[in-house]
Amino acid sequence: MNKNMGYAKKLFSGDIIGYFMIFGAGVLWGTIGLFVKTLSGIGASTQLISFMRLFMGFCILIPIMLFTGGVKIFKIDKSGLVQCLMLGILSQALFNYCYTMSIESVGVATGSILLYTAPVFVCIMSKIFFKEFISRIKIFALIINLAGCFLMVTGGDLSAFRISALGIFFGLAAAFLYSLVTIIGKSASGNVHPFTIVFYSFLFGWLTLGIISAPWQEVSGGFGFKFWIYAFGYGLIPTVGSYLLYMGGLRKNLEISKLPVIASVETVVATLIGVLVFNESLNFISVMGIVILLASIVIMNMKMKKSEIENQEGGN
Repeated sequence: MNKNMGYAKKLFSGDIIGYFMIFGAGVLWGTIGLFVKTLSGIGASTQLISFMRLFMGFCILIPIMLFTGGVKIFKIDKSGLVQCLMLGILSQALFNYCYTMSIESVGVATGSILLYTAPVFVCIMSKIFFKEFISRIKIFALIINLAGCFLMVTGGDLSAFRISALGIFFGLAAAFLYSLVTIIGKSASGNVHPFTIVFYSFLFGWLTLGIISAPWQEVSGGFGFKFWIYAFGYGLIPTVGSYLLYMGGLRKNLEISKLPVIASVETVVATLIGVLVFNESLNFISVMGIVILLASIVIMNMKMKKSEIENQEGGN
């Protein structure tokens, strides 16, 4: 047991607990498709599903925060509130809108592949804002992570791959907005409790989505008990649970550029749920994609020798 822990410490740099929190967040995000498909089957629109995710998450957080920290945990300074406002509007509401528009323009497969460029944006911004060193190992891990995602989503079949200038724009915009969760979240996490960050980002997110999509009429149309149960689960598992883990992980001493690659385990979980729950097919190419993506997570977290870092820095 001690040998295994020692090996893990050698393999993973930084705070290992923080990296496992990010990994756990990715696992919970992987259940999104399960709830979306179930709610769609009940008759809810895409706009309503996006809205309910943030609204239910917001409602669920209130008793949790009151129980764990009392009223004082809701207090936040102006700087933190501005950061939460940016998270809520950009990385929650506008992200959902752009991703939906991308899928409508180019389909689920192409939209998903475009979204998986988010780690590239995070890597670039971590260099600019946090002065992180981008090693050859990180670049290699990013490349094979994208390759793994591509193989998993397409299964080697490019017939569902569609090109549209508008769809590509919205897809890349969604990836960029998604990447801001990590960048803005890291900036806010040093001064504000994770519960507080998530609470206010959800608040601004569902308010913005409410203005954009106006789901009130659809809700007033009436849904049964089953809808509210699944909406509650959607707000709890891949929303409150995942974001609390992710924001908690950001408070640790982690390399920001690594986090989206680690969280990309979401894709593996989503694929396995599709196979086990919805009887979706999984061919050899998709399995290879899973293996490659998991390998990219390991590679991204491998430590470089000091001499290798010095050589690379000297060559830049």
